[in-house]
Amino acid sequence: MITPTKQQQQQQQTKKVAASEEHGLSPHLIKAQADADYRNQSPFFAWAFVIFCTASFYIGPLLLLSPFLLVHFHPQAAGLLFCTNLFLAFHPVSPWPRFRQWCQSFYTIFNFHHNMTPLLDEIARKENRLSIIAMHPHAIIPLHGFLWGAICDQLLPHMYGYGGTTEFAMRLPVLRHILQYLSVGSANKERILMEMQTNGQNLFILPGGVAEIFLSHRRQQQSDNNTTLLPNTQTIKARRYGLMKLALETGAIIYPAFVFGATDLLDQLTPVEKRSRDDNDHSRKTTTMLDFLGNMMQFMSRKIKGGLTVFYGRYYLPIPYTPQLSMVLGNPIHPVVEIEDKDNAASSSTAMKDNVRGEKKRTCRRVENPTTEQVEELTERYVDALQCLFEQYKEEAGFPNDSLQII
Repeated sequence: MITPTKQQQQQQQTKKVAASEEHGLSPHLIKAQADADYRNQSPFFAWAFVIFCTASFYIGPLLLLSPFLLVHFHPQAAGLLFCTNLFLAFHPVSPWPRFRQWCQSFYTIFNFHHNMTPLLDEIARKENRLSIIAMHPHAIIPLHGFLWGAICDQLLPHMYGYGGTTEFAMRLPVLRHILQYLSVGSANKERILMEMQTNGQNLFILPGGVAEIFLSHRRQQQSDNNTTLLPNTQTIKARRYGLMKLALETGAIIYPAFVFGATDLLDQLTPVEKRSRDDNDHSRKTTTMLDFLGNMMQFMSRKIKGGLTVFYGRYYLPIPYTPQLSMVLGNPIHPVVEIEDKDNAASSSTAMKDNVRGEKKRTCRRVENPTTEQVEELTERYVDALQCLFEQYKEEAGFPNDSLQII
């Protein structure tokens, strides 16, 4: 029996349609158009806003550390700053829709494209289904999360919901304010279940987490004077059994999502290389000091459940580069196969059940205690959908020679 090569498998997956018009997803990329108030705004304001959002991932940790650095030289200033940080870290912050609108400033800077049409929101409104939007890659800094907030506010109001992030990020001054303006909060399971089942909120999450932060690196060009990009293998951490178990337990459908260009926004000092499982080259590369630091920072990040990395952009400052960002969603995946395969079952009353409190959202049949086989089966369908989604849009997104490695 002849085993198909990796290239043949990718060609077969290319033939599969991962995003179809019947689900409100365009087969071609659509250039995002900001509302009139933001389309004609000053480029200075747009760049200032983008840089502020990027720098907030530095501002928060620096504010948190500054009292301990100042206490020996200026005890009173250190005490005042400590109290200020304490207030900023714990006082309640409410979502601010206006902030999501400001994120339309990102459209022009990053030449933002997507595959979502108004029909997608119409389907979400009519069917009112509990959904999980799982987006890859996480990237070094997930600036594409701001774009998701903007496009939802503008085009997909019924798709928006609760965003999950680390508890560590939710205690960093300034950064937590920005995140909570976008309706982002802790990603611990108890909070997520409350938001989904009690409050009827859709979940937006970057499942790759810390692992994808350290797997991210900007792709290389052929030469300093040539803007042609070399073929690149994008590695993502998508086999997240906890997320699949959550979908089975809540009955939420999963929208796989991918953002082309997200890892090209910034560089980091300590990326970590991940080898493919089927890589037959067992030669070992020399371990450098940066490799050691990268592994150590990744280890520390997992311990505190938050990303610790040194990132930079243009001029070695938190000024991102400007690749074209293309955000694509795939067809929804139903956690239980029997429901997915029935004609029109997703919208029928027999296949859908009231959520915990009835009036909030409709769900697929929930599985209280998913078996390992059920979780693994859903994971494989999710991974296959991501691979197909990547192959369907990579050429139009400008990365025809790239490949996707899923671990």
